[in-house]
Amino acid sequence: SSGINAESGGVPRGAVAKTPSEVKSIIEGFGLSDAVLKAQVLAGGRGKGHFSSGLKGGVKICYNIEEAVSSSEGMLGHTLFTKQTGEQGRPCNDVLVCERVYCRKEFYFAIVMDRAVNGPCMIVSTQGGMNIEDVARDTPDAIHKIPVDIEAGISDKEME
Repeated sequence: SSGINAESGGVPRGAVAKTPSEVKSIIEGFGLSDAVLKAQVLAGGRGKGHFSSGLKGGVKICYNIEEAVSSSEGMLGHTLFTKQTGEQGRPCNDVLVCERVYCRKEFYFAIVMDRAVNGPCMIVSTQGGMNIEDVARDTPDAIHKIPVDIEAGISDKEME
């Protein structure tokens, strides 16, 4: 990822933590005063989910180290419930600790395995920062699907 950081200039620093003390160490190591925590759970809708601890949201903007440690205590070792996890939820054993960035515009980007094209497909939208399912329902033209040829890769034209 350091190559991506150097080339794009837009990828925030981040590291995975398994304990609240690791969260604190990562934030201090990056020299940050605030950070974003993201529950590392294979489920969509993390931001709107809730934990068995009572904490609401699997993505937290934390304005100081104490808040980050406290939020991580509500995530780590607890079960996250979202629309996609069902009643059983999914355990949260890791959190991604990210540098907080201030963006002017958000985009949506995902790479998924698409059975229709029998391989990976990029999904992109200028409607970032919102529920992609709502975007698909309300403004389907705002979502673009680009199949990826696993032999040839992605061309410059496709990237534009």
